[in-house]
Amino acid sequence: MVRTIKLISSLALAASLAACGTDTGSGDRGSLALGPSTPGVTVTTSDGSNANRSGFSLRLTDAPIDGLSQVILQFTEIELKPERGGWIRYTLPKPRPIDLLALHGLTTADLLVNMPIEPGVYKQLRFLVDDAPMANKIVMKGGGVKNLEVPDGSSVGLRINQKFTIPEDRLVNFTVDFDLRKSVNLNRNLGLYKFKAKMRLVVDSDVGFVRGSVDPALLIGPGCSDADVDTHNAVYVYSGHNAATDDINELSTTKNEPVTTTPIMYDSASGLYIYEAAFLPQDAYTVAFTCNADLDDNETDDILPFFFTRNVNVLVTDKTFLKP
Repeated sequence: MVRTIKLISSLALAASLAACGTDTGSGDRGSLALGPSTPGVTVTTSDGSNANRSGFSLRLTDAPIDGLSQVILQFTEIELKPERGGWIRYTLPKPRPIDLLALHGLTTADLLVNMPIEPGVYKQLRFLVDDAPMANKIVMKGGGVKNLEVPDGSSVGLRINQKFTIPEDRLVNFTVDFDLRKSVNLNRNLGLYKFKAKMRLVVDSDVGFVRGSVDPALLIGPGCSDADVDTHNAVYVYSGHNAATDDINELSTTKNEPVTTTPIMYDSASGLYIYEAAFLPQDAYTVAFTCNADLDDNETDDILPFFFTRNVNVLVTDKTFLKP
């Protein structure tokens, strides 16, 4: 049997920056006309300034993991740190639970919409989560609920140390992509789950996605972990063409870590088993298929067999896939 991965398309996500204000010849600036914002959010700054000259929206998505039916984090606050000045804090009216496992591919969840913010360069974004017992939890596919430990989740939070810019008089749409395969760690001896967030922040107008299909016979072929077409099958995405493929090992500094991972799932509309790796910056990538994703332990050096690889290019066009 010939094993092949058929590439359907390299498409693009785009959600253009909305220019809501204008500059006049005299230097007067028009006001930013934000649409309806997330209700009940309290905005505070450490220096008492008014964060209202630009705006942003923040959505969440994820790259899923096998064996679980839900991964729930309960968010309480979102904080942004400018290069100069103190934190800007957005406090939700009540803790908001979000099932990250439901957000694979192009699916997103709005966390903050049309929020005011001062323009400028920012260097860090962090999420604070509820630390009450079972506020953050794992729901197993076979039944049962486990507490999900988020170390310092209510104080230090889940942090992205990445520079980004808020332009003047603009509304910018951001997406944070959680990679659950990298983030959820199981202590097999104790049966405890710990969340160490691995995530990327992207501007929606700067990213695209790649989608492809896999012959279902390959998902249960010789060498696969089991004969279940719906388990342990994943595509790993690496930066650059002809990239070296390797497992996930957060303790290693020499590994070629994947940019993201994504499961292979049945699509009832097309009748195909597809993978969809989204929110990728325009660039060259290598996609690699494995039917042994269960062998990949985040904290050990594992021999993870990849059966096929393919070079792809992700482009950004003016076609809009995200809601405004």
